Amino acid sequence: MLSQYHQTKKAVGSDVTLVLVADETETRVDDFFNELWSQIYKFERRFSRFIPASELSLFNRSGGKQTAISPSFRKLLLASKSMSELTNGLYNPFILPALQRAGYTHSFLPGHEDETHDDYSNRNVVLADQLEVGDDWAKIPFNTSLDMGGCGKGYLADQLASDIPDFIKGFWFSLGGDIIAGGHNELNKPWTVHIADTINLEGQRPFVFQPNNFDTFAVATSGTTIRRGVNAKNTKWHHIIDPRTQQPSTSDLRLASVYSKNAINADVLASSAIIVGSSDAKEFLEKRGVQAGLLQQTSGKEIAFGNTLQSIVLKKERSHS
Repeated sequence: MLSQYHQTKKAVGSDVTLVLVADETETRVDDFFNELWSQIYKFERRFSRFIPASELSLFNRSGGKQTAISPSFRKLLLASKSMSELTNGLYNPFILPALQRAGYTHSFLPGHEDETHDDYSNRNVVLADQLEVGDDWAKIPFNTSLDMGGCGKGYLADQLASDIPDFIKGFWFSLGGDIIAGGHNELNKPWTVHIADTINLEGQRPFVFQPNNFDTFAVATSGTTIRRGVNAKNTKWHHIIDPRTQQPSTSDLRLASVYSKNAINADVLASSAIIVGSSDAKEFLEKRGVQAGLLQQTSGKEIAFGNTLQSIVLKKERSHS
């Protein structure tokens, strides 16, 4: 008989929820949970910009120098370059100085807001092709710095989903709302993804995706509603920075939800869609292989699209209506 197990903890700057469906003993499931949490915390300790001793923080302090890197950091850096190419530079790992200048200087994790972090707000933002990656080394230009942003969370989610043991019949991993799932729930039904409603952020609506053969899929929602605030200049800001202006995006999209085969594409493309704006975002996403999505404007209007030929069912209902 199938059972569903779930655990939620604070990690990677947000709430992380892991859900597993299995017909095994709870002890065996707990052992796999421990493996997953270990992988998550190791990733955070290595690549968080809010941890001064992380590999990323140490690397940022070595700007202008060829620096030895771990194999896992190399893979993440190459993934970030690939995502920049995919988005024509709308995702840029060098955006950290502009992000800090806007106001995103501290962690949003409760209890960590006042911790001291490296300040790179006076550094330069350059194009992603300025990141050099060798076999066991990498180099960034002097007076620049990196932040993986959503690319990092998406990369981690894909890594977590890449080695699921046979006794797990279904899984659902949510990293700060970015979701990767596969298999089925304890009722042998497809997973249902709930996303925020731009008109009523406390309400939710169901997105129902039914991939062929319960394949792994990812859904990421990006927007201007969560990581935001007012900076020292009394200017409102949010964390979606347009690399072309180095300022928070001013497009008419408030939330973008993207369905893709992997989490890194879903996360990066959702944020890029916010920057592109409603008039061009659908075409932008479809050209990059996005199979379904929902774009919610600040006005409350929305654009939904989905490819039913891929057996994806997109059911749009306001759950609070």
